[in-house]
Amino acid sequence: MKPRAYLIDASIYIFRAWHVYDDSITDIDGNPANAVFGFSEFLYQLIQQEKPEYIACAFDDHQTESYRREIFSEYKANRPPAPEELILQFDYCKRFARAVGIPAFSSNRYEADDIIGTLATRLRDQGYAVTVITADKDLTQLILNQDDIWWDYARNNTLNNKGVEKHWGVKPEQIADLLALSGDKIDNIPGIPGVGYKMASNLLNKFANVEIILQNIENISKMKFRGSARIQSLVTEHQHLLPVNKRLTTIVTDAIFDNHLSDIRWQGINAEDFHKLLDQLNAGQQRRQRWLDLAVV
Repeated sequence: MKPRAYLIDASIYIFRAWHVYDDSITDIDGNPANAVFGFSEFLYQLIQQEKPEYIACAFDDHQTESYRREIFSEYKANRPPAPEELILQFDYCKRFARAVGIPAFSSNRYEADDIIGTLATRLRDQGYAVTVITADKDLTQLILNQDDIWWDYARNNTLNNKGVEKHWGVKPEQIADLLALSGDKIDNIPGIPGVGYKMASNLLNKFANVEIILQNIENISKMKFRGSARIQSLVTEHQHLLPVNKRLTTIVTDAIFDNHLSDIRWQGINAEDFHKLLDQLNAGQQRRQRWLDLAVV
């Protein structure tokens, strides 16, 4: 069997913990620490359950040199900044992952998706099976064979490549095209008006990708669905969006970021960093001992 690597889209689970865990949980200076405790509990449960030999976390960092905003200045412009009480906790979460031996990657240019895409591609080429732990639909484009798994951990929902195709109506390698056509409100990417996921999948089942659709716009009206002439007109009018959208929705698989060639074998707990951080987080002995016991096992 192939060795399996677990690649974690960390920010999703930090935000989820921030919403779920009581905000009365603080560090020794009185700063909020609920997201850190929730995120650490998620990591504990995952490691206890899966006993991974290879594991890494990808974090969304400040995008001071954002690759995608160079392409489209309004990318994610609709999102409010992270709350002040969460910014410190992101740093704590990154430090916690490293203290318990999990490589943690981030970039001021590339998003966590691109970090995961780059790691997944490298590891797959080296013979690994990949499990991407996330709730983000964009990352389904990385699930290229039946050995790979997209895992929404909180809902315990898993998809392999066939599952992605069944759920979205297109193959994983067409997900970026699907999103380019339909747009993505979460990321502020405008799509073709009137083209949702279902219509996008219809087009992609006929024409394999955005590039081929652009070469065959005049043939859309010949497709056998109601309103095909209207869709052809809308694609014609808004076709200028598609090349840019495709670049925005395609996950980078050759990104360069700090330590991007690092080994992702689980390294075990760094006792000094672990205890120093948990002192700062005002964590009790029981929480520490659970991790120490887990590392021994």
